[in-house]
Amino acid sequence: MKFLFTTISVKNMEESFKFYTELLMLKEVRRFSPQKGVDVVFLEDDDNNQVELMDNIYEKPSFAPEINSVATLCFSVDDLEKTKESLEEKGIKIKKGPRPLPNGGSFIIIDDPNGIEIGLYEGF
Repeated sequence: MKFLFTTISVKNMEESFKFYTELLMLKEVRRFSPQKGVDVVFLEDDDNNQVELMDNIYEKPSFAPEINSVATLCFSVDDLEKTKESLEEKGIKIKKGPRPLPNGGSFIIIDDPNGIEIGLYEGF
């Protein structure tokens, strides 16, 4: 068995696309619309791990702010302090952390525009 990708149902495609490409540095690998009202964008990192962003007018999930994220996407960063400073400069709120890891590294948690938690780990 091989993991393929993670799908995120988005509130706003352009806002989510900007977050994942400009902030997390994922690159667009394909974009298509399988039917009217459904837009799909696949993004990937340097190791070919993929995230699918889907905007589907027929299946809009509930984005209730009081509900905690049911998933966390985790990414490795080289320098957590620099990453944290860059996020704060861009107005991105640090939700949790920095928190230490048993191996001496640390991590922070932020939210994407859809309420999905994003973990940023140094030294994992």
